[in-house]
Amino acid sequence: MNILVTGSDGFLGKHTVQYLYSKGHAVTAHNTDVLNGLPKHAYDVVFHFAAYVGGRKGIDNNTWLVAKNIEIDRTVFEWAETHCGKIVYPSSCAAYPLWTQKSTNITMKENLPLDSVYDIYGLSKVTSERMLEYTKTKSDIVRIFSSYGPEQTLDYPMPSIIARAKQGECSVWGSGTQTRDWVYIEDALKVFEYLLHKEDPITVNIATGKAITFKEVAEIVYKTVHGINIPVETQTNEPEGAGHRVGSTKKMESLGLHCNTTLEYGIRKMVQWSQE
Repeated sequence: MNILVTGSDGFLGKHTVQYLYSKGHAVTAHNTDVLNGLPKHAYDVVFHFAAYVGGRKGIDNNTWLVAKNIEIDRTVFEWAETHCGKIVYPSSCAAYPLWTQKSTNITMKENLPLDSVYDIYGLSKVTSERMLEYTKTKSDIVRIFSSYGPEQTLDYPMPSIIARAKQGECSVWGSGTQTRDWVYIEDALKVFEYLLHKEDPITVNIATGKAITFKEVAEIVYKTVHGINIPVETQTNEPEGAGHRVGSTKKMESLGLHCNTTLEYGIRKMVQWSQE
């Protein structure tokens, strides 16, 4: 297929370009601001990753910059109507209702009404999902949970925890009791490839269904780096984000898709990459 990837210099974009190219597709990497122009060529599919994110502090400290994502998405959606057969749009677990992010007993399901959000980032994702309902182009929405893997920048929690562990520090931001559903990048890429060939539009989680605390992550990271366990320090002066985010995997698994990579394996691969 002939594929365009916006935001191709970011974590998801970079890996998607490499993966789809390795599968024999013609992939165009677009790493400039989409507001300054998009290609005039036609494509079968656009994977639209261009966005302002920047991790927890990036979201909390740049409210209106994050809100600019809505205009970025609108520009790509409008362009796709005349240049592209299909949009694959990466939404987020942040789009789920606020009440689902407060209890470890809640699993986020795709059919939940998106009637409230935790932050401006979640709001931008909900808005863009709504805009896709009005486009003339077929679209798939993937709500990706906490993705991680090699080449991720220190704006994100996993590489930051690894960097601190390599300096002899076993620590997390906030209380450390906040949970996330950690998705290894290779599992997400297999879902992306599947969607290339799916005819009917779909909204689907990319998740493991497992809620793992930041403290547990830090413990695994430190043991991977140093071979021993030590107590986790909590940096309560730093933001910790939503209390709980774990996704239902039922719909994804009904398509024959699974996120089977263990956290231990994914962390080991990240540590190895950081040492190269």
